[in-house]
Amino acid sequence: MAQVNYTVDLVDGAWMVGLNDKHFGPYSTLDAAVTAASKAAHKAEAQGYDALLTINAAPEPTADAGAQQAA
Repeated sequence: MAQVNYTVDLVDGAWMVGLNDKHFGPYSTLDAAVTAASKAAHKAEAQGYDALLTINAAPEPTADAGAQQAA
């Protein structure tokens, strides 16, 4: 079975859905981008593809980063 890989990525401050090295969007929130990517993946599965969705969320700020910015 052919496979399609969808991603949700934060690109230049905007949430985007990725497929085949192309990005679609932007979406105003992570939830909106995940919903769009999930719907697309379900549609691909209905057409016989093996769909994978990866969410590449922004890294959480660490306590050290906040302390370094304050210094």
